[in-house]
Amino acid sequence: MAIRRPDTARGALALVLSLCLASVPALTTFRPAQAAGDEEVGHGSIHGTLYQSDEKASLAGGKVTAINVRTGTRYTSEETTDNGNYDIRGLPAGTYDVVIEVGGNMFVADHIQDVGPGESVSKSYSLQPSRPANRTIPKFPAPKGSATTVGETTLQSPPFWTSTSGKVLIGVLSAGAAVAIYNNTKGNNNASPSSP
Repeated sequence: MAIRRPDTARGALALVLSLCLASVPALTTFRPAQAAGDEEVGHGSIHGTLYQSDEKASLAGGKVTAINVRTGTRYTSEETTDNGNYDIRGLPAGTYDVVIEVGGNMFVADHIQDVGPGESVSKSYSLQPSRPANRTIPKFPAPKGSATTVGETTLQSPPFWTSTSGKVLIGVLSAGAAVAIYNNTKGNNNASPSSP
């Protein structure tokens, strides 16, 4: 004599499992508030040091501007002091042109910079007046040279599961699991009971 499980128990189990899997993307979006009260959660930053052409001596009196290539919005650092350090905060996720101004002269970074949500990018530059910039920036004067990258690291990269791609993958896997459970439950209902 075979024992049949009630259909409602399988259906309830499938529903609970599906809801649990579907809630994972919502749980991964939780982020604690940032310490600085004036910054929006999820905005990134670019910081680093400006160097002279020898890539050793720091550069005072420079301002670094990040220009969002899509919107044209500019974000500018304070003027660097003797240590050459700069910091640009509150950057929405996106791609940025980086321009450095020193003594009325503009220098364009060799490469554009991507900043992810909440990402803190460390990027130091050496100004090279004898090396022509590889592009011009709209609404800026002609560059006097390029700014080459001295060193770079990415800090506080958001985990894959909190990115848009990660959330989509979790959603697809959740839907696939729900369909598989439903089909398995439905398939078992049509099987005839076997006797020992």
